[in-house]
Amino acid sequence: MLSYKKHSGISCYPRQESRQRGNVLIIILITIVLLGMLTMVVAQYSTQQSDSLSNQIRDDQISRMLSQVGVLDGALHQMVVNGEDAAALYTNLSQLKPGDAGFETAPNNFKIYHPLGGGISYMSSSTTDATAAVATNFNINAASIITGVGATDAVTGDLVFTAKISSASYCQRINQTINGPAGVPPVMATATFDPLFNNPPTTTVTVSNANCASCVNMPRLCVSNGGATAWGFYASLFPG
Repeated sequence: MLSYKKHSGISCYPRQESRQRGNVLIIILITIVLLGMLTMVVAQYSTQQSDSLSNQIRDDQISRMLSQVGVLDGALHQMVVNGEDAAALYTNLSQLKPGDAGFETAPNNFKIYHPLGGGISYMSSSTTDATAAVATNFNINAASIITGVGATDAVTGDLVFTAKISSASYCQRINQTINGPAGVPPVMATATFDPLFNNPPTTTVTVSNANCASCVNMPRLCVSNGGATAWGFYASLFPG
């Protein structure tokens, strides 16, 4: 009779299956990590793109404000070239804008926004769309004095462009644009800051060492009030 030997031993299949399951888990973990890294890179790129766009909008608005300063300055000087008494500008300059009562009432020669006066377009802020404005409340403060710039007496004074600035970071960027490296916006005493940047200006002031030492001899500067809760930009227009 033929006899058969019974073979005994442990099958290798369970061990192979265990190893395969381990490899699959490792692959899944690596995939999760790579997806996480990819998500982070995409998020960082999106943030950088958003920041770049925001910075471009900010700089465009700052350029728009500074361009308006140049336009106002040019209009005032042209009014004098056209025969207006320079000293009379300090007391007679009118900021009536189209639509205001009296805008079309003669005489019009001292109205900076009238075609028979300065002949320039009225602008009230650094933006014309729904974007949050870097600067608002554009005005001309007549007869105030920026020590070391332009006039030196209260009889005439300077014609000073003023604007409210929305934040400290915008203020820093403005100073960097016009004066080079920028740090914390210089402080102007609140008692001087408020009337200078009032909308519309109602009180003339003298900016000096006593209330803003960093402003002396600076024809253009962005400053904060004493509590660093409000910011304003000024620019001496005439005499400049």
